[in-house]
Amino acid sequence: MSTRRSPRRFLTKNKKMAGIAIGVIAMLAMAEPALTAEAPNKDEVFKLTTAIQVPGAPAFFSFDISWVDPVLKKYFLADRNNKSIDVVDTTNNSITQFINPSYAGFTGNNDTSGPDGVLTVDHKELWVGDSPGKVWVLDASSGAVKPPSPISVGGTTRADELCHDPQNHVIMIASPGESPPYVTFISTTTYKVVGKLTFDGTGGTLKATNGLEQCGWSPETGRLYQNVPEVDGPGNDSVAGAVAVIDGKTMTVEKSFPVPLDACAGPQGMAIGPHNQILLGCSAPSPNGHRNSAAINAHSGAVEAILVDQGGADEVWFNSGDGNYFIPHCNTPCRAVPPTGVELLGIVDSEGHRLDQSVLIASPATTTGTGGARRIHSVAADPHENQVYVPIPAIGGGAPTYAPKLCSSAPTKVGTPTDAGGCVAVFTTKDDDHMVVPH
Repeated sequence: MSTRRSPRRFLTKNKKMAGIAIGVIAMLAMAEPALTAEAPNKDEVFKLTTAIQVPGAPAFFSFDISWVDPVLKKYFLADRNNKSIDVVDTTNNSITQFINPSYAGFTGNNDTSGPDGVLTVDHKELWVGDSPGKVWVLDASSGAVKPPSPISVGGTTRADELCHDPQNHVIMIASPGESPPYVTFISTTTYKVVGKLTFDGTGGTLKATNGLEQCGWSPETGRLYQNVPEVDGPGNDSVAGAVAVIDGKTMTVEKSFPVPLDACAGPQGMAIGPHNQILLGCSAPSPNGHRNSAAINAHSGAVEAILVDQGGADEVWFNSGDGNYFIPHCNTPCRAVPPTGVELLGIVDSEGHRLDQSVLIASPATTTGTGGARRIHSVAADPHENQVYVPIPAIGGGAPTYAPKLCSSAPTKVGTPTDAGGCVAVFTTKDDDHMVVPH
Protein backbone atom coordinates (compact mmCIF):
# COMPACT_ATOMS: atom_id res chain seq x y z
CA MET A 1 0.00 0.00 0.00
CA SER A 2 1.08 3.60 -0.51
CA THR A 3 0.30 7.19 -0.02
CA ARG A 4 -3.01 8.40 -1.34
CA ARG A 5 -2.64 11.96 -0.09
CA SER A 6 -3.15 14.77 -2.59
CA PRO A 7 0.27 16.01 -3.73
CA ARG A 8 1.30 19.64 -3.48
CA ARG A 9 2.88 21.20 -6.50
CA PHE A 10 6.51 22.10 -6.35
CA LEU A 11 8.91 24.09 -8.49
CA THR A 12 12.44 23.06 -9.35
CA LYS A 13 15.34 25.50 -9.39
CA ASN A 14 18.97 24.91 -10.34
CA LYS A 15 18.46 21.17 -10.53
CA LYS A 16 21.76 19.39 -11.12
CA MET A 17 21.51 16.10 -12.92
CA ALA A 18 23.71 13.46 -11.36
CA GLY A 19 24.70 9.87 -11.94
CA ILE A 20 23.17 6.80 -10.40
CA ALA A 21 24.02 6.01 -6.79
CA ILE A 22 27.29 4.23 -6.15
CA GLY A 23 27.08 0.48 -5.85
CA VAL A 24 25.96 -1.49 -2.87
CA ILE A 25 29.23 -3.44 -2.94
CA ALA A 26 31.13 -0.33 -2.01
CA MET A 27 28.88 0.20 0.98
CA LEU A 28 29.29 -3.30 2.28
CA ALA A 29 33.06 -3.16 1.88
CA MET A 30 33.30 -0.45 4.51
CA ALA A 31 34.22 -1.37 8.08
CA GLU A 32 31.13 0.49 9.26
CA PRO A 33 28.46 0.26 6.53
CA ALA A 34 27.39 3.68 5.25
CA LEU A 35 23.72 4.59 5.47
CA THR A 36 23.56 5.95 1.95
CA ALA A 37 24.76 5.26 -1.53
CA GLU A 38 24.53 8.69 -3.04
CA ALA A 39 24.74 10.32 -6.41
CA PRO A 40 28.06 12.22 -6.75
CA ASN A 41 26.31 15.60 -6.82
CA LYS A 42 23.40 14.77 -4.59
CA ASP A 43 20.89 17.48 -3.77
CA GLU A 44 19.27 15.61 -0.91
CA VAL A 45 20.31 15.71 2.74
CA PHE A 46 19.08 12.48 4.31
CA LYS A 47 20.06 11.15 7.71
CA LEU A 48 18.90 8.80 10.44
CA THR A 49 17.70 10.82 13.42
CA THR A 50 15.48 8.69 15.65
CA ALA A 51 14.59 5.09 16.48
CA ILE A 52 11.25 4.41 18.13
CA GLN A 53 10.55 1.35 20.25
CA VAL A 54 7.15 -0.17 19.54
CA PRO A 55 5.47 -0.93 22.90
CA GLY A 56 3.99 -4.33 23.63
CA ALA A 57 5.35 -7.59 22.27
CA PRO A 58 9.07 -8.21 22.91
CA ALA A 59 9.70 -8.38 19.17
CA PHE A 60 8.07 -6.18 16.55
CA PHE A 61 7.82 -8.37 13.47
CA SER A 62 4.35 -8.27 11.90
CA PHE A 63 2.87 -5.08 10.49
CA ASP A 64 1.26 -3.90 7.29
CA ILE A 65 0.67 -0.44 5.92
CA SER A 66 1.39 3.01 7.35
CA TRP A 67 0.03 6.50 6.82
CA VAL A 68 0.89 10.12 7.69
CA ASP A 69 -1.73 12.79 8.25
CA PRO A 70 0.18 16.11 8.17
CA VAL A 71 -2.75 18.10 9.54
CA LEU A 72 -3.11 15.86 12.59
CA LYS A 73 0.71 15.59 12.80
CA LYS A 74 0.44 11.84 13.23
CA TYR A 75 1.96 8.72 11.71
CA PHE A 76 -0.24 5.61 11.84
CA LEU A 77 1.04 2.03 11.50
CA ALA A 78 -1.04 -1.16 11.32
CA ASP A 79 0.61 -3.32 14.01
CA ARG A 80 -0.49 -6.95 13.99
CA ASN A 81 1.83 -7.96 16.84
CA ASN A 82 -0.08 -5.88 19.32
CA LYS A 83 -3.51 -5.81 17.66
CA SER A 84 -3.18 -2.07 17.47
CA ILE A 85 -2.63 1.00 15.38
CA ASP A 86 0.64 2.55 16.49
CA VAL A 87 0.42 6.34 16.53
CA VAL A 88 3.51 8.56 16.40
CA ASP A 89 3.34 12.30 17.06
CA THR A 90 5.44 13.73 14.21
CA THR A 91 6.38 16.81 16.24
CA ASN A 92 8.35 14.85 18.87
CA ASN A 93 8.14 11.19 17.73
CA SER A 94 6.46 10.02 20.91
CA ILE A 95 4.37 6.88 20.41
CA THR A 96 0.99 5.69 21.68
CA GLN A 97 -1.28 2.85 20.59
CA PHE A 98 -4.93 2.43 19.62
CA ILE A 99 -5.31 -1.16 20.87
CA ASN A 100 -8.27 -3.19 19.66
CA PRO A 101 -8.47 -6.78 20.99
CA SER A 102 -10.96 -7.56 18.23
CA TYR A 103 -8.35 -7.14 15.48
CA ALA A 104 -7.36 -10.45 13.90
CA GLY A 105 -3.70 -9.93 14.88
CA PHE A 106 -0.90 -12.05 13.46
CA THR A 107 -2.25 -15.46 12.40
CA GLY A 108 0.72 -16.73 10.41
CA ASN A 109 -1.28 -16.28 7.21
CA ASN A 110 -1.23 -12.90 5.50
CA ASP A 111 -4.73 -13.42 4.09
CA THR A 112 -6.26 -13.74 7.53
CA SER A 113 -4.14 -11.33 9.59
CA GLY A 114 -5.02 -7.76 10.56
CA PRO A 115 -5.02 -4.80 10.91
CA ASP A 116 -4.08 -4.15 7.30
CA GLY A 117 -4.73 -0.99 5.28
CA VAL A 118 -5.00 2.32 7.13
CA LEU A 119 -5.76 5.94 6.19
CA THR A 120 -7.47 9.05 7.50
CA VAL A 121 -10.62 10.67 6.14
CA ASP A 122 -11.05 14.44 6.46
CA HIS A 123 -8.38 14.47 9.21
CA LYS A 124 -11.02 13.21 11.63
CA GLU A 125 -11.48 9.48 11.11
CA LEU A 126 -9.08 6.57 10.82
CA TRP A 127 -10.25 3.76 8.52
CA VAL A 128 -8.70 0.34 9.05
CA GLY A 129 -9.01 -2.92 7.10
CA ASP A 130 -9.12 -6.17 9.09
CA SER A 131 -9.94 -9.87 8.85
CA PRO A 132 -12.31 -11.48 8.18
CA GLY A 133 -13.83 -8.90 5.86
CA LYS A 134 -14.01 -6.10 8.43
CA VAL A 135 -13.53 -2.36 8.15
CA TRP A 136 -13.17 -0.28 11.30
CA VAL A 137 -13.76 3.46 11.63
CA LEU A 138 -11.99 5.13 14.55
CA ASP A 139 -11.79 8.63 15.92
CA ALA A 140 -8.39 9.68 14.57
CA SER A 141 -7.55 11.62 17.71
CA SER A 142 -8.67 9.25 20.46
CA GLY A 143 -8.83 5.86 18.75
CA ALA A 144 -12.42 5.35 19.90
CA VAL A 145 -14.36 2.96 17.68
CA LYS A 146 -17.18 4.72 15.86
CA PRO A 147 -20.50 2.93 15.27
CA PRO A 148 -21.45 0.96 13.23
CA SER A 149 -17.91 -0.46 13.15
CA PRO A 150 -16.92 -2.99 12.14
CA ILE A 151 -18.45 -2.68 8.69
CA SER A 152 -18.63 -6.03 6.88
CA VAL A 153 -17.47 -6.35 3.27
CA GLY A 154 -18.04 -10.11 3.28
CA GLY A 155 -15.69 -12.98 2.64
CA THR A 156 -13.51 -15.03 4.95
CA THR A 157 -10.22 -13.20 4.39
CA ARG A 158 -8.87 -9.76 5.13
CA ALA A 159 -10.21 -6.42 3.97
CA ASP A 160 -6.88 -5.01 2.93
CA GLU A 161 -5.64 -1.86 1.23
CA LEU A 162 -7.91 1.10 0.68
CA CYS A 163 -8.17 4.59 -0.77
CA HIS A 164 -10.48 7.58 -0.37
CA ASP A 165 -12.38 9.44 -3.08
CA PRO A 166 -13.26 12.75 -1.37
CA GLN A 167 -15.32 14.02 -4.31
CA ASN A 168 -17.76 11.13 -4.14
CA HIS A 169 -17.35 10.48 -0.41
CA VAL A 170 -16.46 6.82 -0.75
CA ILE A 171 -13.79 4.45 0.47
CA MET A 172 -12.71 1.70 -1.91
CA ILE A 173 -11.14 -1.31 -0.20
CA ALA A 174 -9.81 -4.54 -1.70
CA SER A 175 -10.42 -8.13 -0.62
CA PRO A 176 -7.43 -9.73 -2.38
CA GLY A 177 -7.65 -13.17 -0.75
CA GLU A 178 -11.13 -13.91 -2.05
CA SER A 179 -11.68 -15.99 -5.20
CA PRO A 180 -12.33 -14.02 -7.31
CA PRO A 181 -11.01 -10.90 -5.56
CA TYR A 182 -13.19 -7.80 -5.31
CA VAL A 183 -13.30 -4.22 -4.13
CA THR A 184 -16.03 -2.76 -1.95
CA PHE A 185 -17.27 0.83 -1.91
CA ILE A 186 -18.32 2.28 1.46
CA SER A 187 -19.96 5.67 1.96
CA THR A 188 -17.99 7.91 4.33
CA THR A 189 -21.20 9.70 5.28
CA THR A 190 -23.57 6.77 5.97
CA TYR A 191 -20.93 4.06 6.63
CA LYS A 192 -22.94 1.71 4.42
CA VAL A 193 -21.67 -0.52 1.65
CA VAL A 194 -22.85 1.12 -1.56
CA GLY A 195 -21.21 -1.01 -4.25
CA LYS A 196 -18.90 -3.84 -5.20
CA LEU A 197 -16.71 -4.70 -8.18
CA THR A 198 -15.64 -8.30 -8.67
CA PHE A 199 -12.48 -8.66 -10.76
CA ASP A 200 -13.51 -11.77 -12.65
CA GLY A 201 -13.20 -10.45 -16.20
CA THR A 202 -16.86 -9.56 -16.60
CA GLY A 203 -18.69 -6.22 -16.62
CA GLY A 204 -15.63 -4.31 -17.75
CA THR A 205 -13.40 -5.65 -14.97
CA LEU A 206 -10.10 -7.45 -15.41
CA LYS A 207 -9.64 -11.10 -14.51
CA ALA A 208 -7.40 -10.78 -11.46
CA THR A 209 -5.52 -14.04 -10.94
CA ASN A 210 -3.14 -12.98 -8.17
CA GLY A 211 -5.23 -10.78 -5.93
CA LEU A 212 -5.50 -7.00 -5.81
CA GLU A 213 -3.06 -4.53 -4.31
CA GLN A 214 -2.89 -0.81 -3.55
CA CYS A 215 -5.32 1.71 -4.93
CA GLY A 216 -5.17 5.51 -5.05
CA TRP A 217 -7.26 8.55 -5.90
CA SER A 218 -5.90 11.27 -8.16
CA PRO A 219 -6.96 14.90 -7.66
CA GLU A 220 -5.65 15.51 -11.19
CA THR A 221 -8.20 13.19 -12.84
CA GLY A 222 -10.77 12.66 -10.09
CA ARG A 223 -10.49 8.91 -10.63
CA LEU A 224 -9.62 5.90 -8.51
CA TYR A 225 -6.77 3.65 -9.64
CA GLN A 226 -6.56 -0.02 -8.67
CA ASN A 227 -3.45 -2.17 -9.00
CA VAL A 228 -4.12 -5.60 -10.50
CA PRO A 229 -0.84 -7.53 -10.18
CA GLU A 230 -1.68 -10.18 -12.77
CA VAL A 231 -4.37 -10.39 -15.45
CA ASP A 232 -5.55 -13.84 -16.59
CA GLY A 233 -2.37 -15.68 -15.63
CA PRO A 234 -1.27 -18.66 -13.55
CA GLY A 235 -1.20 -16.73 -10.27
CA ASN A 236 2.51 -16.00 -9.85
CA ASP A 237 2.86 -12.56 -11.51
CA SER A 238 4.58 -14.11 -14.53
CA VAL A 239 1.88 -12.55 -16.73
CA ALA A 240 1.53 -8.78 -17.03
CA GLY A 241 -0.69 -6.86 -14.64
CA ALA A 242 -2.64 -3.65 -15.11
CA VAL A 243 -4.07 -0.58 -13.43
CA ALA A 244 -7.86 -0.27 -13.53
CA VAL A 245 -9.27 3.27 -13.77
CA ILE A 246 -12.50 3.51 -11.77
CA ASP A 247 -15.20 6.19 -11.56
CA GLY A 248 -16.04 6.55 -7.88
CA LYS A 249 -19.50 7.91 -8.67
CA THR A 250 -20.70 5.10 -10.93
CA MET A 251 -18.39 2.53 -9.30
CA THR A 252 -17.46 1.12 -12.69
CA VAL A 253 -14.20 0.47 -14.52
CA GLU A 254 -13.81 3.14 -17.21
CA LYS A 255 -10.65 1.71 -18.74
CA SER A 256 -7.53 -0.21 -17.85
CA PHE A 257 -3.85 0.49 -18.38
CA PRO A 258 -1.82 -2.64 -19.20
CA VAL A 259 1.54 -2.55 -17.40
CA PRO A 260 4.35 -4.09 -19.50
CA LEU A 261 5.98 -7.03 -17.75
CA ASP A 262 9.49 -5.79 -18.51
CA ALA A 263 8.70 -2.45 -16.87
CA CYS A 264 6.85 -3.66 -13.80
CA ALA A 265 5.96 -7.22 -12.87
CA GLY A 266 3.28 -7.49 -10.23
CA PRO A 267 2.26 -3.83 -9.64
CA GLN A 268 1.72 -3.64 -5.90
CA GLY A 269 2.50 -0.33 -4.18
CA MET A 270 1.03 2.91 -5.54
CA ALA A 271 1.81 6.57 -4.90
CA ILE A 272 -0.07 9.40 -6.56
CA GLY A 273 2.75 11.77 -7.51
CA PRO A 274 2.96 15.31 -8.85
CA HIS A 275 1.42 16.46 -12.13
CA ASN A 276 0.23 13.35 -14.02
CA GLN A 277 2.47 10.80 -12.34
CA ILE A 278 1.59 7.54 -10.61
CA LEU A 279 4.42 5.52 -9.13
CA LEU A 280 3.99 1.76 -9.11
CA GLY A 281 6.01 -0.33 -6.70
CA CYS A 282 6.43 -3.72 -8.36
CA SER A 283 6.86 -6.91 -6.39
CA ALA A 284 7.89 -9.61 -8.86
CA PRO A 285 10.94 -10.09 -11.10
CA SER A 286 10.64 -9.12 -14.75
CA PRO A 287 11.71 -11.72 -17.35
CA ASN A 288 15.26 -10.34 -17.17
CA GLY A 289 15.38 -11.07 -13.43
CA HIS A 290 15.26 -7.45 -12.26
CA ARG A 291 12.63 -6.21 -9.89
CA ASN A 292 11.71 -2.69 -10.96
CA SER A 293 9.37 0.10 -10.07
CA ALA A 294 7.79 2.30 -12.72
CA ALA A 295 6.12 5.68 -13.15
CA ILE A 296 3.10 5.84 -15.44
CA ASN A 297 0.94 8.65 -16.79
CA ALA A 298 -2.38 9.01 -14.95
CA HIS A 299 -4.22 9.94 -18.16
CA SER A 300 -2.84 7.47 -20.68
CA GLY A 301 -1.08 4.78 -18.67
CA ALA A 302 2.09 5.33 -20.69
CA VAL A 303 5.26 4.27 -18.89
CA GLU A 304 7.22 7.44 -18.14
CA ALA A 305 10.15 5.83 -16.35
CA ILE A 306 11.45 2.42 -15.30
CA LEU A 307 13.35 2.44 -12.02
CA VAL A 308 15.58 -0.59 -12.46
CA ASP A 309 16.22 -2.71 -9.36
CA GLN A 310 13.91 -0.54 -7.24
CA GLY A 311 11.34 -3.31 -6.90
CA GLY A 312 10.01 -5.66 -4.27
CA ALA A 313 8.08 -2.87 -2.52
CA ASP A 314 4.63 -3.13 -0.95
CA GLU A 315 4.08 0.51 0.02
CA VAL A 316 5.65 3.44 -1.82
CA TRP A 317 5.20 7.12 -0.98
CA PHE A 318 5.39 10.55 -2.58
CA ASN A 319 6.53 13.35 -0.25
CA SER A 320 5.33 16.74 -1.41
CA GLY A 321 7.68 18.38 1.09
CA ASP A 322 10.79 17.56 -0.93
CA GLY A 323 9.40 16.22 -4.22
CA ASN A 324 10.77 12.71 -3.76
CA TYR A 325 9.41 9.19 -3.97
CA PHE A 326 10.42 6.68 -1.30
CA ILE A 327 10.66 2.99 -2.20
CA PRO A 328 11.48 0.38 0.50
CA HIS A 329 12.70 -2.60 -1.45
CA CYS A 330 14.22 -6.03 -1.27
CA ASN A 331 15.30 -6.95 -4.78
CA THR A 332 15.90 -10.37 -6.37
CA PRO A 333 19.27 -11.07 -4.67
CA CYS A 334 17.77 -9.98 -1.35
CA ARG A 335 15.03 -12.60 -1.75
CA ALA A 336 17.36 -15.46 -2.61
CA VAL A 337 17.71 -18.35 -0.16
CA PRO A 338 20.08 -17.60 1.44
CA PRO A 339 19.94 -13.90 0.53
CA THR A 340 22.86 -12.37 -1.34
CA GLY A 341 21.53 -8.82 -1.58
CA VAL A 342 20.53 -6.02 0.75
CA GLU A 343 17.40 -4.23 1.86
CA LEU A 344 17.38 -0.61 0.71
CA LEU A 345 15.27 2.52 0.86
CA GLY A 346 15.37 4.19 -2.55
CA ILE A 347 14.97 7.97 -2.76
CA VAL A 348 13.88 8.98 -6.25
CA ASP A 349 13.54 12.54 -7.54
CA SER A 350 10.14 12.85 -9.19
CA GLU A 351 11.57 15.51 -11.53
CA GLY A 352 13.52 13.39 -13.97
CA HIS A 353 13.01 10.13 -12.03
CA ARG A 354 16.61 10.08 -10.86
CA LEU A 355 17.76 7.83 -8.04
CA ASP A 356 19.15 10.36 -5.59
CA GLN A 357 20.27 7.97 -2.85
CA SER A 358 19.90 4.43 -1.59
CA VAL A 359 19.79 3.96 2.16
CA LEU A 360 21.12 0.65 3.43
CA ILE A 361 18.62 -0.87 5.83
CA ALA A 362 20.03 -4.38 6.26
CA SER A 363 22.62 -6.69 4.77
CA PRO A 364 22.40 -10.47 4.13
CA ALA A 365 23.74 -11.06 7.64
CA THR A 366 20.14 -10.48 8.73
CA THR A 367 19.67 -14.24 8.49
CA THR A 368 22.44 -15.09 10.96
CA GLY A 369 21.28 -17.73 13.43
CA THR A 370 18.09 -19.69 13.03
CA GLY A 371 15.92 -16.74 12.10
CA GLY A 372 14.33 -16.23 8.72
CA ALA A 373 14.85 -13.31 6.37
CA ARG A 374 12.97 -10.16 7.31
CA ARG A 375 11.34 -7.70 4.95
CA ILE A 376 10.99 -3.94 5.10
CA HIS A 377 8.00 -2.98 3.00
CA SER A 378 6.27 0.06 4.49
CA VAL A 379 7.14 3.77 4.34
CA ALA A 380 5.40 7.10 4.90
CA ALA A 381 6.66 10.68 5.03
CA ASP A 382 5.54 13.84 6.78
CA PRO A 383 5.76 16.81 4.34
CA HIS A 384 5.85 19.43 7.10
CA GLU A 385 8.66 18.04 9.22
CA ASN A 386 10.18 16.20 6.22
CA GLN A 387 10.55 13.07 8.30
CA VAL A 388 10.43 9.61 6.71
CA TYR A 389 9.17 6.66 8.77
CA VAL A 390 10.41 3.13 7.99
CA PRO A 391 9.27 0.25 10.24
CA ILE A 392 12.11 -2.25 10.67
CA PRO A 393 10.90 -5.70 11.74
CA ALA A 394 12.67 -8.00 14.15
CA ILE A 395 14.02 -11.31 12.96
CA GLY A 396 12.67 -14.53 14.40
CA GLY A 397 15.03 -16.86 16.25
CA GLY A 398 18.79 -16.87 16.56
CA ALA A 399 20.97 -13.91 17.41
CA PRO A 400 20.63 -11.53 14.47
CA THR A 401 23.65 -9.52 13.38
CA TYR A 402 23.05 -7.13 10.57
CA ALA A 403 24.30 -3.77 9.45
CA PRO A 404 23.72 -0.97 9.81
CA LYS A 405 22.21 -1.34 13.25
CA LEU A 406 19.65 1.40 12.82
CA CYS A 407 17.53 0.69 15.89
CA SER A 408 20.44 0.86 18.32
CA SER A 409 22.60 3.48 16.60
CA ALA A 410 20.10 6.31 16.05
CA PRO A 411 21.21 9.61 17.67
CA THR A 412 17.83 9.96 19.40
CA LYS A 413 15.86 7.08 20.86
CA VAL A 414 12.25 6.88 21.97
CA GLY A 415 12.00 4.09 24.52
CA THR A 416 14.70 1.43 24.33
CA PRO A 417 14.68 0.15 20.74
CA THR A 418 16.92 -2.81 19.93
CA ASP A 419 18.12 -4.29 16.67
CA ALA A 420 16.88 -7.71 17.70
CA GLY A 421 13.43 -6.41 18.59
CA GLY A 422 12.84 -4.07 15.66
CA CYS A 423 11.79 -0.42 15.67
CA VAL A 424 10.44 2.42 13.57
CA ALA A 425 13.42 4.27 12.08
CA VAL A 426 12.97 7.97 11.39
CA PHE A 427 15.01 9.80 8.78
CA THR A 428 15.13 13.54 8.17
CA THR A 429 15.09 14.67 4.57
CA LYS A 430 15.82 18.06 3.04
CA ASP A 431 16.08 19.09 -0.61
CA ASP A 432 17.06 22.71 -1.20
CA ASP A 433 16.25 22.48 -4.91
CA HIS A 434 12.54 21.94 -4.34
CA MET A 435 10.28 24.74 -3.18
CA VAL A 436 6.85 23.72 -1.94
CA VAL A 437 4.02 25.89 -3.22
CA PRO A 438 1.17 25.85 -0.65
CA HIS A 439 -2.41 25.26 -1.71
